[in-house]
Amino acid sequence: MHLYDFEVLKGDEVIAAERAVPLYNPKAAWPKIIRMAKMFRLTRCRIRVKERGETIILIGAAVALRYPELDFSAAA
Repeated sequence: MHLYDFEVLKGDEVIAAERAVPLYNPKAAWPKIIRMAKMFRLTRCRIRVKERGETIILIGAAVALRYPELDFSAAA
């Protein structure tokens, strides 16, 4: 189990964050990303996922909402 940090960004400002979320692998982050995108329906928002301080996922909230059924992890 690894710990991941989820952040909602508006520009360069972090407007919401959940720290130390335990997940088995990065693929498990996608449902949480979709939930966060639904909570923060702001224009030009991005969702960033970090593992040990390094960004591993960065996606626009609008894109995440547009394609919620896709398995983005398949590209990894």
